[in-house]
Amino acid sequence: MKLHFITTLLIILPFFASAQVYNQRMQMNQQMNAQNQKWASERDRADRQWSQQAMFNRLQNKNSKTQKALDNEEKNKEKLEEKTTKLNADLKKQQDQLTTLENSPNNANSDVQKNIQKTKEQIAKSEEKLNKAKTELETSSKKVESLKKEMEISLTKKADLEKKEKEEAERKKKQEEINQALLKSVK
Repeated sequence: MKLHFITTLLIILPFFASAQVYNQRMQMNQQMNAQNQKWASERDRADRQWSQQAMFNRLQNKNSKTQKALDNEEKNKEKLEEKTTKLNADLKKQQDQLTTLENSPNNANSDVQKNIQKTKEQIAKSEEKLNKAKTELETSSKKVESLKKEMEISLTKKADLEKKEKEEAERKKKQEEINQALLKSVK
């Protein structure tokens, strides 16, 4: 009977041993899976932070470039406004001069006629310059408005990104607190 018991024990013993090894392997696999998930979530979080930081830097660069372009375009617009005002004044002066020449008593004189013709040509050139300056001014004004809208959009995006960054930092802080609490409860 002893022999039968020992034989049975020797036959069953490997099953118990393999069951225990299987349990240990399962526990190790679960621990490794948990660690891998933790690392994956940390990598995802780091990737998101990196992409948000990269986007933030791109927005910052775009904002500064847009601001410089806006400043330059506003200066250009001011110069064009001054140029338009000056051309308008010159045109008015030439028109007054033409009126004076046409109303002069020596109107029949050939020199006066030549001066009238010359003044009319100057007025035509001045009107062309004035129209060109007005067109440039209008284009510049549209560009300034476009750049202002672009700045507003960019600043809105930047504010949204900063808000997301804050939320992510708060979420990370809460997750760390939860992890710390879990570690304390496990110990």
